[in-house]
Amino acid sequence: MELEPLIKDRMLERERVANIRKHWVRLVTACNSRCVFCLDTDTPRNVYIPEDEVKREILRGREQLKADKIILSGGEASIHPKFVDFIAYANSVGYNRIQTVTNGVMLAKRDFYSAAVDAGLGEITYSLHGHTPELHDRLTGTPGAFKKLMKGMIRAIREDRIIVNVDVCINKQNVGYIDQIVELCLQVGVREFDLLHVIPQGAAYENREDLFYDPIEFLPRLQKVFRLNRHPSVVIWTNRFPVEFLEGLEDLIQDPHKMLDEVNGRRFQVRRYLDEGVPLECRQKERCQYCFIEPFCNTADRVIERQNQAQWDVWAIGPVDETTWGENARLTLADLPYGARSLGVEVDDLATLERLPLNPEVGIYVKAGKVSRPIDRSRVTNPLLIVARDAEQLDVLLSCAELPSGVELEIELNQKTAPWLLAHRDRLQQVLPYVRLHQPSYEFLKDASANDVRAPKAFFEQLALAIKVSGLPGCLTPMTQLAEEPRVLRQNMFESESGRLAIRELAREHVVNGYWGKSVRCRDCRLNDRCDGAHINFIRDQGFVQLEPLRQGEWAQDAEQQMLRLRPTPPARLRDGRPVEKVAPSLPGYEGPQPAPVEPLMLLGEKVREARERRRLEFQKEVAPPA
Repeated sequence: MELEPLIKDRMLERERVANIRKHWVRLVTACNSRCVFCLDTDTPRNVYIPEDEVKREILRGREQLKADKIILSGGEASIHPKFVDFIAYANSVGYNRIQTVTNGVMLAKRDFYSAAVDAGLGEITYSLHGHTPELHDRLTGTPGAFKKLMKGMIRAIREDRIIVNVDVCINKQNVGYIDQIVELCLQVGVREFDLLHVIPQGAAYENREDLFYDPIEFLPRLQKVFRLNRHPSVVIWTNRFPVEFLEGLEDLIQDPHKMLDEVNGRRFQVRRYLDEGVPLECRQKERCQYCFIEPFCNTADRVIERQNQAQWDVWAIGPVDETTWGENARLTLADLPYGARSLGVEVDDLATLERLPLNPEVGIYVKAGKVSRPIDRSRVTNPLLIVARDAEQLDVLLSCAELPSGVELEIELNQKTAPWLLAHRDRLQQVLPYVRLHQPSYEFLKDASANDVRAPKAFFEQLALAIKVSGLPGCLTPMTQLAEEPRVLRQNMFESESGRLAIRELAREHVVNGYWGKSVRCRDCRLNDRCDGAHINFIRDQGFVQLEPLRQGEWAQDAEQQMLRLRPTPPARLRDGRPVEKVAPSLPGYEGPQPAPVEPLMLLGEKVREARERRRLEFQKEVAPPA
């Protein structure tokens, strides 16, 4: 069932907004609240980041990351003595929007609020967790916090100088009142909400008995609030909310690029895992089952495992032509890293391969902008896996009754190839052993919407061929042959300086190829423990309704047997206790992994602890009675 065009348009606009380049800068780990779900209690407490370091990080966001928006965060950022100065500095280096997330205590002071806005503060997110003083103050551990927050927030709304929105950490204590919390905010003029699902970090995990809840139990109340997003003047964002509970509200599934921010916030821990084998401190299956970034950690582990076990199929180097081919001409199988048997390339025209000096023992996995004529196998003798992307390419590649020897075909299933396949079913049937139909996944919703076939199950029912298929769950590919796509490792996932995995590209790899989702209903499917579901942008585009659990019938039995052969054991996941991976080797030609850099916040925390200990000893010396 298609989403209404108005909803789809709004989703695409939300994607644009969500992907504005943002830079989070922590000013402090200190806070003037004591929230029972605080995520930062695992970090050194009461650290005030030095002014020069904060400014250096603010500048890095503009110069290196090209960020347009900055979020000043903590702890409670507003208690840093240089808070207003940092706003002015961020404004001076060219950020389009300066935002802070706050408990509202400091910004309840009129003079402080005015100074911050005058310096360039353009957006305030107030953290409100209850609709009454009793509930909010109990969750924040701060008597009087509710009154101060509401006072400052109402003033900011009335003055109408900046954007005002509210975030709520939804937990067991307030989920039963979430509609009343939002209603209170609407009454005072708030129109934008960020609804955060409690996650197992810091104090939230310590207080899990009081905070963790089953979303299914409260789904009607949550959906009542979520549906406010359909109102033209209200914006609802979900944050870290489990996607399986958003069936029928797929427009509220968080933009997958949020994962890049989550990983960036843990980049020093991730670097330490990649280079030293030290797992993230939170890696416990009891936590992982509730954690938003657990799917990324699974992707990271699978990448490392395939490096260690030399199980990659394709080493993808990207676009090439005669002028850039260079040393690739001398590549042998032994030169390809991590077990790869093929070189992945992109060319303007398939015929370009004929002009490249190729080592015939190396397989070629090729994507071409166009296919002007069939490849001349007398000139290109390598094993070939050709990716066909449109009808024009299929016309040329399947112009003969057979594919040339040593050539296989991967056909991307999209809105260009699907009609051709249905119209040329007989021609396709002649080459079935050498063809695999693949559903690509897309980094952006707009690309999934523009390319993905509508209702793929109906397409395969009409095609009615036992063709090999990858990239889609069994429920959408009836009476086909379920297959795995080649394991492709991209060269640009590695840092050119060190030959080590680049964290941001690893996170992007997860967003593009590892971020999958399933409906709550999938728990009843015979393939559930071995099936990943569908890519997140397919779900956002076409809805969970496409996924129909396979419970009984001929195809359910056949698909189950195929999956058992394809994946004899269920994929290992952190939530099931997946063991830590050992450190993978660097790319050939680079030295081995080096010690990871220490997180600056940890160094600062150690300095703070040492300074406190010195003061304590000095005080003891001053008050000690004379000998």
